[in-house]
Order: sequence, then C-alpha cells, then structure tokens
Amino acid sequence: MEPTFPLFRLPENVIIEVIKNLSIDPLFEFSLISTKTKTVAASLGRTAHAVRFTIFRDVDVTVFYGSCIMSLTFYNDSFDALIHLDSNQPISAHSVNENRLVRSSTPFSFNNWLDHIQSVFCCNKPPNVIFWHGNERFEMESLKNAIKSVDHLVVFEHNTEFRIREVLEHFKNPNELTLERNPYEEACEVQKFFIQNYNNLVFRDDVSLDDILLINSERVELSRPISQKQFNRFLKHWICGSNPRLQYMNLFIDTTDLIRGNVHLKGIECMEMSEESMKEIRQNHGIDDNDMVQIRRKEGTTAVIAMKDCETFLYVRFYVLN
Repeated sequence: MEPTFPLFRLPENVIIEVIKNLSIDPLFEFSLISTKTKTVAASLGRTAHAVRFTIFRDVDVTVFYGSCIMSLTFYNDSFDALIHLDSNQPISAHSVNENRLVRSSTPFSFNNWLDHIQSVFCCNKPPNVIFWHGNERFEMESLKNAIKSVDHLVVFEHNTEFRIREVLEHFKNPNELTLERNPYEEACEVQKFFIQNYNNLVFRDDVSLDDILLINSERVELSRPISQKQFNRFLKHWICGSNPRLQYMNLFIDTTDLIRGNVHLKGIECMEMSEESMKEIRQNHGIDDNDMVQIRRKEGTTAVIAMKDCETFLYVRFYVLN
C-alpha cells in the first residue's frame, strides 16, 4: 500500500502553497474531490485565456492556461443515432493528456462539467467552438443550450449546407467567425454575415466586389483569389470611405491574366514609402520582404498595401494605419 500524506489536515493557506505546484490536469482532478477542494483550487485565480470546444464524433473541451493545455473528451463511448446533451444525465470525461477517465465525487452532467471548468479556471469569456466533420450526431438545440454564447465560431467545409445553416442560425453574434463554405444560394443570405461587426472574419469561399464592400469587420481574411479589377475597384471605394471599421485584410489576386508590374493599382494614387517605414511594418506585423505602397483615404486615413508575388497569384496584405 502506497504511503499517504494527510494534506487536508493542514491549514488552508498551507494547502494552497502545496497545490500551487500542481500542473493543470492534477489541479483539475484535485478540484473534483469535494466542494472544499474546488473552492481552494479556484482561489489560486488561474485564469484560462481560452476554452475551445471541438465538436465532431465526440465533444472535446480544451482549456488553455499559459503554456499548459488540458483536454477532456465527452461522448466518445456513445453510439446513439442522435445525441441530446441532457443537462441532467451524468456522463464521463476522458483526459486526453492522462489517457484515462476523470472522476468527480458526484455524478456530473455535461453542464456540470462545464460549470466546474468555468469556476476552477475563471473562464470569463465565451468559448471558441469548432464544428468538424461528424458533428451531425449531436442535436443542435441541446448544443446551443449547453454552450450558450461563442467567442470564435469555426464551421469547416466538411459540413453539409443544411448543417452549416443550422449552426449559423443557432450560434448567432460570435465575436469572430470562420466560415469555410457558403451554404446559401442567394447572395443576400451570406451577405448578412459580411455586414456583421465581427472582430475577425475568415471566409474561404468565392466573394464578389459587393461582398467585400459590405464587410464591416475589423480584420478580414479571404482565401479565394479575386481579380486585379476587383481589387482595384475596392481600393477606389475604400479611398472614398467604404469599409470604415476595417483595420486589416489579407487576400489573393489571381495573376493569370495580369501583366507584371503595378497594373493592379492602375488609377490609384500611391505614395512611396521609405525603407525605414517598410522595415517598421515588417517588424510590427511579422512579414517578410514584401513590396509596399501607401495610399490615403479622402478624409486623411492612410493604409499600407504589402504584396508578395507567388507566381500564379499575388498575396496581398492591407493595413490601415491609425
């Protein structure tokens, strides 16, 4: 029989000094022993900088604290055709790091597990939620009731169009949205998302100039190449005042029919930049030796266009300077 140490006979301040040295997984398991251990663990004030839900054939909940990561898996032993995340039904949690079941002193439902994680790691903002291939086995309304609000919503292209629409309908108003596939036939439907004031928008399907001009997010990433004519027209609209919230955008320009040079900036009044200014942009944004020019909006705001020739396309970064 292994020797034991009577930790709970020590004063609370001593217990706190002992558990300060625990890594994230042992600390969480310590917090599950009793109400007292939960309170003591929470008193450390370890605040997770992010919590991520990955929903596919099971539900993976990952807590990020500093350089530490704790990952718990739920519903990986269920074979039900459609799973409802019942707030009253006890379920088990599996530790990915420890490769074993994690046990609580009393049976926990999925909601109980989430509440416990939130209390112990002082989770102050909504989780990031990823919908991966296979998530259809989870009933959407019960997912929404369990997760509630979302900080960053990611919907991968592996989902059916119906499932993508269902996700977007239930998880509205995230702070950030990554949408890999347009699930709508009518342009006006997907444009409802372009006009939202997200902090960050990543869109990996085709876009029109009208789509780009409707974007109301601060940071934007577009993955499908656009034409040099579309980019040229975007710049002219931006100079006249379009996209007032935009701070950064990256995109690709198809160069198949583009003559090398600055044809894509035809008609745009560009200002040359000093080597020192370009060096500062490269350092501040972690980019390599891109060609750069500066443009100015009519009301005085300036922006930098950084370009990198990648043979069949131009990689363009658009920075608005404050």
